[in-house]
Amino acid sequence: MIVMMGFYHRKPGMSPEEFRRFWSEVYGPLYSEYPEIKRHIRRYVQHPLSAPAAPPGQSVPFDGIAEAWFDTAEDIARMCEEPIYKKVVGPLLAEFVDMEASNFTAYDDPIYQIGEPPVPVR
Repeated sequence: MIVMMGFYHRKPGMSPEEFRRFWSEVYGPLYSEYPEIKRHIRRYVQHPLSAPAAPPGQSVPFDGIAEAWFDTAEDIARMCEEPIYKKVVGPLLAEFVDMEASNFTAYDDPIYQIGEPPVPVR
């Protein structure tokens, strides 16, 4: 399992509310809307953050975290090569995310979880 993580900063001039709305209502649904994308990705999770998410006296250093889960690194490459990803999904990210200020990483270590799996939000 490969988990890609994005630590997103919103575009300058975009309010936190606009960022969260665009991310959840416009961008996020694309991962399940297009079969060409859906067949490569196992799970997509958004974690929009706000000031209350920070420990007292601290600020959150980004606006949200995204997780995209894949079976293999090849699945990531295949998804990114899909015409709909190149034309729609990939470019749309830059419309609400400050790509220069955001960070991206991946890991493939086993995942350990305490408690029940989260219930999907619809």
